[in-house]
Amino acid sequence: MDGKKPRALVVDDEKIIRDFLNTLLSLQGLEVVKAEDGYKAIELSRTGGFDLFFIDYRLPGLNGLETFRQIRQIDQDASVVMMTGYAVEGILEQAVSEGAYGLIRKPFNIGEIKYLIDKILVEKKK
Repeated sequence: MDGKKPRALVVDDEKIIRDFLNTLLSLQGLEVVKAEDGYKAIELSRTGGFDLFFIDYRLPGLNGLETFRQIRQIDQDASVVMMTGYAVEGILEQAVSEGAYGLIRKPFNIGEIKYLIDKILVEKKK
């Protein structure tokens, strides 16, 4: 990360969630870019430079799991945290088995998000 601010891409179709995570992650010292769907997230990931991704499972058009898979094809080292407000355990477990860093549930536990950010960024520095 070479002294630059770590960058996060937040992918959620709900503006209130994107804005909430933008505020929270910015307060944690991250530069945040937001996308409202998987297609936009994939397009943004092609430019590179993201240290972590927060991807909602339920997205219009392309679901979060497929978005995650395509981002991992572009950036094999992508640190991805999947998010959901729904009971989709098997699907999210599949994402973790394919390399997603973790899962967070809505409504969010702010402490859990901060913990994941710290853990990911420490590992990225290694």
